[in-house]
Amino acid sequence: MNKKKIKLQGNVTLNQGNNFNFFVIFFDNFLMELKIQIKNFKFFFLYFFTKKFFFLKKNNYLKNIFDDEKIFILGNGPAIKNYDLSKLDKKISITVNRFYKNPKYQSFKSNIHIFIDDKLANGTWPTTYIDNILEINPDCKIILNADWYYLEIFSKYRNEKNIFWIKLNLISSFFDNFKTDLTKIVSMGGGVVECAISLSIFLGSKNLNILGVEGNGISRLMCNQDSHFDGEDGDYDNHNSLMFANDMISSARSIRQWHRISHLLDKRNINIYNLTKEGILDAYEYKSFDIATK
Repeated sequence: MNKKKIKLQGNVTLNQGNNFNFFVIFFDNFLMELKIQIKNFKFFFLYFFTKKFFFLKKNNYLKNIFDDEKIFILGNGPAIKNYDLSKLDKKISITVNRFYKNPKYQSFKSNIHIFIDDKLANGTWPTTYIDNILEINPDCKIILNADWYYLEIFSKYRNEKNIFWIKLNLISSFFDNFKTDLTKIVSMGGGVVECAISLSIFLGSKNLNILGVEGNGISRLMCNQDSHFDGEDGDYDNHNSLMFANDMISSARSIRQWHRISHLLDKRNINIYNLTKEGILDAYEYKSFDIATK
C-alpha cells in the first residue's frame, strides 16, 4: 500500500497513511482555510467600516504586560492532580474553563482566566462561572469570546474593568499568518489552551509552559475514564458512538493545529514546552515541571 509521510519540522515525520487519507486531510484543511479567509474578510470589513468591534481596542492595555516573562498555561486534564501547583505561587499563570473549581486553585490563583467555549453562551455552563472567579480572585483578568459581547446574558460584563473580549479564528495550515494582535482578530488553534498560547504571545512572553493538557480526553470518555481533574465530564453523559465520532473530527483538527503552532512558534523563536508526562501532547518539547518552576 502506498503511504505518504509528511515532514513537519526537525526530525518529526507524520505518517498520513494511504493516498486517500492524505487527500481527506488535505481537503479538510482546504475547507477550514476557506472558513478562515471568509471569517477574516468579514471581520476586517466590519472592523474598518463599522464600530461593531470598538471594544477590542481595550485589549491594547494587555500588550506586553508580561514582556519576556515565563507564562504557565494550565489545562484541566486529570494529570494536573499529580503536580504541586503551589509552586506556581508568584508566577504568571493562565487558567481555562472550570479550572477555578480545582481545590488547588487557591494555592496560587491565576493572573488570567479564559472562557471561549460556546457552552457558556448556550446555557450548558452558567455565566455565574464568571462571577465565581471574580469573587474568588478579584484581580484576575477574564478573557471572553467577542462573539458574545452583544448577547444580553453578558451585558453586565461589558463594562467590567478586568474583563476583555477577543475575536478568534483558526490558524491556517497553508499560510504563515499567525495573528496575535488582540485588538483585531486572533489566530487561536483548536481550543481554549491554544487561545491561551496566542494570548501569551500578545502579553509579551517568549517562554510558554503548558501543564495539564493530555490531548486524549475523548478517548478517555469513550472508555468511561476520567477526562478532567474532577472526574468524567458531565457534558458528555448522553453521548453515543456517533456523537463521539463527530468529536474525534474536532480532536484530530486540534492535534494538527498543535503541530502547526509548534512550527510557527519555532520560526518566531518563541519557546513552548509541555510539562505533562502523561498524555499525547508531543508537538511541544517536554520539560520537567520541577525544572520549569525553579
